[in-house]
Amino acid sequence: FILVRILSGSYRHRAVLKTVQGLRVWEFRNMYHPCTSIIAVHNSMDEILRKTVAPLPSYEMRDKSPPPPESNSLEFMHFYKSLEKEQKLDFLEKLSHDFGVDHRWASDLAAKLLDTQGRDVATILQVEDRLRYSLTPRYRQLLTHISKVQGGVKFLVDLRADLIEFASSKMSDSPHMRDLNSTLKSLLSEWFSVGLLRLERITWQSTCEILQKISQYEAVHPVRNWTDIKRRVGPYRRCYAFTHASMPGEPLVVLHVALTEDIANNIQGIVREFSTLDADEDVNKINAAIFYSISSTQAGLQGVELGNYLIKRVVRELQVEHNKIFKSIQQLKSCVLYKCVCVCIFYIKMNYFC
Repeated sequence: FILVRILSGSYRHRAVLKTVQGLRVWEFRNMYHPCTSIIAVHNSMDEILRKTVAPLPSYEMRDKSPPPPESNSLEFMHFYKSLEKEQKLDFLEKLSHDFGVDHRWASDLAAKLLDTQGRDVATILQVEDRLRYSLTPRYRQLLTHISKVQGGVKFLVDLRADLIEFASSKMSDSPHMRDLNSTLKSLLSEWFSVGLLRLERITWQSTCEILQKISQYEAVHPVRNWTDIKRRVGPYRRCYAFTHASMPGEPLVVLHVALTEDIANNIQGIVREFSTLDADEDVNKINAAIFYSISSTQAGLQGVELGNYLIKRVVRELQVEHNKIFKSIQQLKSCVLYKCVCVCIFYIKMNYFC
């Protein structure tokens, strides 16, 4: 009897334990069930957006309202980076649709502007300014604050690259998403204006990181190895890049130049024929500057004009460099006439986003 009681108790214990384990397994599976997971992610999206996208201040308080805490921007960035591709699309659609322009407010002000026609100029201008302010999307303020935190500008460049990819792949054709893309492009055009860019010449003495990125980003004539990149920044070659203070160590657009004695007949003669790595440049052999490759490195800066400005800046740099050389030669040999350096744009197979 005792043995049967023990066996019976043991059986009941195992049965209860098995039931509890089964409930735990069911709970675990239910927790990570696709439907449950999707609902949880969407709830998190709503919560993050409500927390990080501040209401647009009233017109009277537009210059007086305190900025939101930096943690809001960091939390938004961290959350977005943690999402999968399709989740990012859903998140951006929520952001653009639910936190854009207040159309009712804008419509009321537009009607008010029509009513003010015929009144004094000061009144009309004030209503116009109010209408202009009402057309500001709520998320624009968030984007501006993100740009002020460390790594924020690079984050926004990558975010716009996602927007461009979603549009080009037909994953989204929402007018709200197009407006978000347009707003972000406008901001990036201001932040990356040519006056804020730094022209940097890349040489073999540049950091290993920048040389590695130059190699990776070269899409016109791919770099084969380290010897190849050393030649492209060595004698009779120039490599220039635009950089930005908010994205240190990150070239934005890269231009390769060959200094030659004559204008080449084909591009292969420029790419494959190099002088020895340790050769000294002979000024008398430099009669042409051939711009043979230009590459944009940031997909998120598509439509932001950088390439043309880089070419113009490099032309001026080369003119200054060689004018100094020829002046020193003329002082030594004033009786001899020398040809000026002919700066010509010969062949550019562009991988640059226009």
